Amino acid sequence: MNYPFINQFIRIGLISFVFLVSCAKNDELISNDELEVTSSKNTVTSQKNSNSSDMNLASILHYNINVRDFSKSRKFYELLGFVATIDLNINVTDPEEAQGLNLPPYSLKTTPLVLFDRFVIDLIKFNDPYDDASPHTDETALGISTLSLKSSCVWCDMKLLKRNGYTYELLAGNSLNPKKIRVQDPDGNIIYIHQVYDGNVPNIFGKGSVNGLYSTNINVSDLGTAIEFYSEIGFEILSMENGVADIRLRDGRKITLTESDSELMPYEKLNHLGIARIAINSDDLDSDIATLHAKGIQTYSPEAIKPTGPFSFIRYVAFEDPDGTVIELVQNTLF
Repeated sequence: MNYPFINQFIRIGLISFVFLVSCAKNDELISNDELEVTSSKNTVTSQKNSNSSDMNLASILHYNINVRDFSKSRKFYELLGFVATIDLNINVTDPEEAQGLNLPPYSLKTTPLVLFDRFVIDLIKFNDPYDDASPHTDETALGISTLSLKSSCVWCDMKLLKRNGYTYELLAGNSLNPKKIRVQDPDGNIIYIHQVYDGNVPNIFGKGSVNGLYSTNINVSDLGTAIEFYSEIGFEILSMENGVADIRLRDGRKITLTESDSELMPYEKLNHLGIARIAINSDDLDSDIATLHAKGIQTYSPEAIKPTGPFSFIRYVAFEDPDGTVIELVQNTLF
């Protein structure tokens, strides 16, 4: 017998668990060799990072990806290995709450999609206001133009994608031992899938073998300016060479800053189709907001926003890097 109320209750409990666990403190470093970065002669010294301790950023929480066809995009990401928690309809009528995302009052449909390593994509279909402009397909566009994931079996992913009508490009390895492929989601967002042998078990929850976040690339117009900004907000600078810098937070997940001369800017508004923003866990949001303001970094809202509805157990604030890439700091209020 089917009990819709009980099923809905279970799914609400699951989404709460996912966000609580994902927002919890995480000081463990990712151990796989592919994410280890060795220092080079151009490694930024510890003095460069001496100001990072006054921020309380812990880990990368999620990307927000805005889509045209909610059902079609959800099925694609579930095919890769993501697990959907619950579909939610959000209607924000308070202008002050909407200002947290620098938007007028809005309505949207969303579902958090989670991977085995607790990385989350917040899949969103804006109903109002809706922007149908296509995502950037130029990988050099400023901002977050690609999504890089790791897999326990890229060969399996290739077969699964092909069976379901998706084309891919083999970038490294060969057809029998693929190391890296490139695929596009239904809206054209570029996704890289890397073979990573890190001891992780295959993804037993999703359909595909994708089981975690590999890395994040943010294209910037001036690497020196970007390094200064990201070190100011609490990132450790690992290396810098040939227009590329690697940075990370305590969880060990790497962000790569890549200098680009592209004239394509990050999306002006957060309802634009594509990868709209990156969310980071904060252990002390009020302190971080005060620190940002002291450093001259303006946030969309003067204080933390506490959403109404199902996400009322979190607080957040959003701001931009020097090129306009939107960063959201999130803290749960339960512990």
